[in-house]
Amino acid sequence: MRRIIILLWLMVVGITGVIKTELNTIYSLYPSKKQITDNYLYPMYALDLVKEAYATNFTKVNLQDDTNYYFYKLDSADYYLVYEDTDDITGYYLIHLYEFVIDDTDTGIGHTVTYGWYWVNPYTGDIWVYP
Repeated sequence: MRRIIILLWLMVVGITGVIKTELNTIYSLYPSKKQITDNYLYPMYALDLVKEAYATNFTKVNLQDDTNYYFYKLDSADYYLVYEDTDDITGYYLIHLYEFVIDDTDTGIGHTVTYGWYWVNPYTGDIWVYP
């Protein structure tokens, strides 16, 4: 839930130092120096796999200066592809494809419209579209 709130703030107010600090805290929990180790995929590599399969025209947006943590955005609209969570039981990664729709232009408050949820198996790279 915390990741969703942070990403919503990111979309509403843009990337600021405060938001980057919060996102850095979240993503520091996940290794990033290697994308694949001992037949195990890390979350950002899983995000890349979903991007190549379902959102090829999206552009990478970095969250940190070292470019290890990022999300994808459609340049011409507020569509996002983000890593959301890791399932506690299976270890599968949950990737979210959605649009942010602004309801009030004065405050920037809006809502999201989900277009897809994707599970990625970290051991095989297989992608399942969540119904």
